[in-house]
Amino acid sequence: MKNGSVAKCTSRLRGADSRIAGGNLGNNRKPLTREEVIDAACGCFEKFSVSKTSIKDVAAALGVTRQTVHRLFESRNALIEAVADVRIGLLANRLQSEFNRFTDIEEALVEGSLLSLEVGRSDPVLVEIQEQADHAVDQYMFRGSTNVQLAMIELWGPVLGEARAQGRLRPGISTDQAVEWIRNVHAMLIMRDDYDHTRKAFMLRTFLVPAIVSD
Repeated sequence: MKNGSVAKCTSRLRGADSRIAGGNLGNNRKPLTREEVIDAACGCFEKFSVSKTSIKDVAAALGVTRQTVHRLFESRNALIEAVADVRIGLLANRLQSEFNRFTDIEEALVEGSLLSLEVGRSDPVLVEIQEQADHAVDQYMFRGSTNVQLAMIELWGPVLGEARAQGRLRPGISTDQAVEWIRNVHAMLIMRDDYDHTRKAFMLRTFLVPAIVSD
């Protein structure tokens, strides 16, 4: 892989069913796994771009048929979302040490969000996935997945927990709900390429902070 941070694309894949009913990886008799398909897709996306990569290309990289890949991923969009899941998880892992320095919830929601958006833009494959003019991809950006939600809870959980202990979170908001709203706001800001750093900071401080932090 070109990007060292995603050298092993599936290293943070959580809870995936790796088994497949039939299909071998070339002469390897071990069943093809979801992780192998995702790694192959990552390589193809980096080599050819996301928009120019087909299931046929991924299958060729693995030395299997398209039907074999489709037994694990029913569609191209499903595979793209799986790649995005893993890349987002890896980026969240990169951000963890940075988030450890936040002691104030408002600072985390503004500066941590800006940092998250900046780091997200450092992954060209993820950027291309986000910029695709595809309704299903747009829905994924807001909906996310269980894997993405778990990665974001791991990232945001400690600072939200500290704020809760200090009585600074709005009553009745769970960590899961707060993280889901943070993800939704981030997805909106990712799509607004007309917003500069200052405008994003203003939107976060004006609308995200009051939604989560108590008066």
